[in-house]
Amino acid sequence: MARKSKQAVQNQVKKVIRREVRRRGGYGVIVLIAALFIIGLFNPELRDRIAAKVEDSLSAMTFSLRDDQPLPSKTQSPLREGTWQVVHVADGDTLDVVDQQGVKHRVRLIGADTPETVKPDTPIQPFGQEASDFTKRIIAEAGYRVRVAFDGDQVDRYGRNLAMIYIQTPQGEIWLNELLIRKGLAKAQLQYRFSKGAKKRLQVAENEAKIARRNIWSL
Repeated sequence: MARKSKQAVQNQVKKVIRREVRRRGGYGVIVLIAALFIIGLFNPELRDRIAAKVEDSLSAMTFSLRDDQPLPSKTQSPLREGTWQVVHVADGDTLDVVDQQGVKHRVRLIGADTPETVKPDTPIQPFGQEASDFTKRIIAEAGYRVRVAFDGDQVDRYGRNLAMIYIQTPQGEIWLNELLIRKGLAKAQLQYRFSKGAKKRLQVAENEAKIARRNIWSL
């Protein structure tokens, strides 16, 4: 194998890093390649082989998704990620948005379950109205604009979009799913398929609400 210049090795390793980060999204990949590259700089013979070896090493290894990286979807939604206009808030965890074509989509907050207020043949549950009023108020304050993002499966068995809802406030963007749980106006619903990092945040928020005995946890 012909000896490669240091610059050629660096360029090839950088190319591999960029591709693997896009594909795998793990910091572990960067650490692995950086460690091999540094070793190669101090050992000329390893330096010549590193570019050829690194790709073989990567392809032979299995990398798990980062905890906070959104999972790919098994069920795709016709609604695209983006900021959309809210036209109706059904209850604390369900709302309707319209896309740029004016098509209405029902969105269910993934991972957060507020008490029922509009379910047929079901009485309004304790703190259901408070949760509904809170969601309506915070969305109204944001000018009825929300950012929809997907993580895991995008559609539930009822055809509703399962999404993360983010709202812009003067203090910055807030994650509505998490906020409802932290305020004790929703329970963490972790049986859905979404990223471990998001589930951990929702579980932490629920534990905090339980300890503080907020709203539904005060009963």
